[in-house]
Amino acid sequence: MTRKKFPGWAIALIAVLVIVLIGGVAVIGPYNTMVGYDEQVSTAQANIQTQLQSRLDKINELMPAVQGSMNQEDDIYKDIAALRSNTPGINMDADGKLTIDKNASIKELENADAASSQMIRDINIAQEAYPELKSSDLMKDFMTSVEGIENRISYARDNYNEDVQAYNVYIRSFPHNIAASLFGFSPKEKFEASSAAQNAPVVKFD
Repeated sequence: MTRKKFPGWAIALIAVLVIVLIGGVAVIGPYNTMVGYDEQVSTAQANIQTQLQSRLDKINELMPAVQGSMNQEDDIYKDIAALRSNTPGINMDADGKLTIDKNASIKELENADAASSQMIRDINIAQEAYPELKSSDLMKDFMTSVEGIENRISYARDNYNEDVQAYNVYIRSFPHNIAASLFGFSPKEKFEASSAAQNAPVVKFD
C-alpha cells in the first residue's frame, strides 16, 4: 500500500502558516509590553499634572490675600498676569482660578512648572516686606503645604523620566524596534525641569 504524498502547494501553505504563526507570536509579545510601558508613561504624566494642579490650588487660595496686601508694582502681579495670559499648559477657569490644561504636552507642563515655581519664589521674597500677610493664617497654611507639594512634584518628575527611559530603551532595542516601527511606537521626551524648578522653592518664615 502506497502512501499519498502531500501536494507541493499544501506543504508550501503549511510552511507559510507556521512562519506567520511564529511571526505573530514574536510580534504580539513585544506589542503588549510596549502598550504596558506606554500606559506607565501616561500615568506618570498624569501624576505630574495632578501635583502641578496642587501647587496652583495653593496659589489660588493665597491670591486674594496677596492681591489685597501687596503693591501692584511687585513681581507677584507680573507673575499672576503671566500665568493667566501666556503660560502654555495653564488655563484660567470661569472663576478666575488657575488650572493645569488636561491636554497639555510634556513641554507645556515644563513651562507650567517653571512659571508656577517662579511665582512661589517671588511670594517667598515678597512676603518679607508685608508682616501682616506673613502672619496671616492663609500664608501659614501655604507655608506648611508647599514643601510637601514641591517634594511630590519632584518625585513625579523623576518617576516620569524613569518610565520614559524604560520605554525608550525597550522600543529602540532589537528586535523590539521592528515591532515598534510596525505599530507606530516612537521615543518620548523626558521632563526637563528648569534649573530653578529642580530646586524645590520653599516659603520660609523666621
